[in-house]
Amino acid sequence: MSYPDRERIFKVLDKIKSGKIKSTEALDASASPLDKMKFNVCQQILKFKREHNYSNLELAEIIGVGPAIISRILHCQIDRFKVDSLLNYYFALVISSKNNKLIKQFNEELSEFLKDLAA
Repeated sequence: MSYPDRERIFKVLDKIKSGKIKSTEALDASASPLDKMKFNVCQQILKFKREHNYSNLELAEIIGVGPAIISRILHCQIDRFKVDSLLNYYFALVISSKNNKLIKQFNEELSEFLKDLAA
């Protein structure tokens, strides 16, 4: 994988500053456990998209939302979502894969998070 040259980087930064494109939001070190979970779910959805080579439109169809929602998820705009909505979106993707190992992993990770949150 090659990296963009300096000129390309500055062009993208200018587009971000002008609002023409959205940047992916980063998670603050002092984020709450709930925000960390929302961020991680967004990252898992992005990972799922890349691993299965889905377009944003295909992802929107599977989840049952519009392209704007997909864009917000993929850019980790966690303040725009409730954790249960993100979990439902991710679970729809997991179920669509019909991969029992992935379904089991999702359930285990969710159970572990809820257990840690309750402690």
